[in-house]
Amino acid sequence: MKRLCYFVNSDWYFDLHWTERAIAARDAGYEIHIISHFIGEKIIKKFKTLGFICHNVSLVAQSFNMFVFFRAFLNARKIIKEINPDLLHCITLKPCLIGGVSARRSNTPVVISFVGLGRIFLYNTVPMRILRALTVLVYKYIAGNKRGVFIFEHDKDRRKISRLVGIDYHKTIVIEGAGINPDIYKFSIEKKHEIPIVLFASRMLWSKGLGDLIEAKKILRQKNIHFVLNVAGILAEDDKDAIPLELIHHWHNEGLINWLGRSSNVYELIQKSNIVALPSIYPEGVPRLLLEASSVGRACIAYDTGGCDSLIIHNYNGLIVKSNSVQELAVELEYLLKNPQIRLEMGANGRKRVKELFSSILVINKTLQIYKDTIGC
Repeated sequence: MKRLCYFVNSDWYFDLHWTERAIAARDAGYEIHIISHFIGEKIIKKFKTLGFICHNVSLVAQSFNMFVFFRAFLNARKIIKEINPDLLHCITLKPCLIGGVSARRSNTPVVISFVGLGRIFLYNTVPMRILRALTVLVYKYIAGNKRGVFIFEHDKDRRKISRLVGIDYHKTIVIEGAGINPDIYKFSIEKKHEIPIVLFASRMLWSKGLGDLIEAKKILRQKNIHFVLNVAGILAEDDKDAIPLELIHHWHNEGLINWLGRSSNVYELIQKSNIVALPSIYPEGVPRLLLEASSVGRACIAYDTGGCDSLIIHNYNGLIVKSNSVQELAVELEYLLKNPQIRLEMGANGRKRVKELFSSILVINKTLQIYKDTIGC
């Protein structure tokens, strides 16, 4: 039995976005190992029940402490060496750097997954520019692995990294996000509400766009255009980009948002919504929220960043707005609020687009083929 080892920074992230693919790989005959920073027993128990073998590594996703990083590097290298995988699949920045270097040194077949480029490619402060330059240098080294493949969630990231790193184009592949199962996220006609409901669900980071959405709501409120802004998400207390919980509560008390906290059933929230909004400037992959919303049949509105506009086609299954343009966001949101028939048409188109291009079975089949081809190199 061939050993497939996933290396990812956060256990919850793998559980949300990668479990379905790992199950498919297990069913295809791979022994599944997962290296991650496991923060609780719940996910470990779930993975063990699925037959996965878990390995904990002290990796802090948002830390830029080099001592902590190199300690994690040595720890992860030791674990990878002990597993001796037939294929290493690295996901998110630090695992890609650590795992990619380890695979190059040991000539191990490796898949490097860019699930968006992250904040290191977002900000232009001097420290970030230095980190970006170092990251590109490491990726150039990793790209020298003849048994390596680079996967991207959309073509914008593929073009950017290929240009910066100088990766051979034949070693790069686009797989459209994590995919979504249309049979689970079923289509439904939106319900009529006295006041329309707009849903924002994400990590509580400024770069995800909640602040802009609230400013757009204030603009529309001055025009006597009202909607309920349901907000659900994960707090990111240790992140410099985090929205303080006190401010979230203030917005809630002011009636600007309806704060729902962390939700275990975003699908249900989407079903209750009329519009789903994600005006994010974060260098996204293909956001799962927009995938789920499109599968359910909800019109979406998003900024033209990351993979948002690889899923959302302007005036087809949603609206795309220029990044950081609050005024334009308000105008386009007003258009959706005032045109329920347009929303229904966009929702139907979104469902069609998901089934044709973004369904999980397509993503799984492409991923398994990459595993087969990479190990065979």
